[in-house]
Amino acid sequence: MIISIIVFFAIGMFLLLVLTLTVYRTGIVHKTRDSAGHLRKKQSFSGSIILLIVFALIVTFLLVFQLLTFSAESKFTEIIMGTSILMGLLLLFDSFFIDLILIGRIRPSFLNIPSETTLRSMRLHVAKTFTLGWIFIIPIIFVSSFIAYWILR
Repeated sequence: MIISIIVFFAIGMFLLLVLTLTVYRTGIVHKTRDSAGHLRKKQSFSGSIILLIVFALIVTFLLVFQLLTFSAESKFTEIIMGTSILMGLLLLFDSFFIDLILIGRIRPSFLNIPSETTLRSMRLHVAKTFTLGWIFIIPIIFVSSFIAYWILR
């Protein structure tokens, strides 16, 4: 399981970087986030669709990880633990490397980051991720784990 977590962590880091590049370069990020980088309180229809697609991509990624890592003999708790470890590592990478270092500090011009998205606003974003973000992260872990457990049976 450890090797699988390391491999999928590397794949997840690459996918998060590609996703970040895509949403900032195309301007998609502005449909779901305000100029300071915070998730909009009221989403437009297209913003809601984008969030649903991202949710589906995350669940699909986790399902691939789970189906390739665990077997029919795996316990539900093993699947949840492995998935939680992978999600925790990816959350740390996204929060600290992408949000704080890449977007907040380095701010490459090709990403077209709004001037309102500052290191300070990204620190607030990361703080929200580690407090309120679990409201979304835990259900994603449980949904994907339940589906994988059901498929493996």
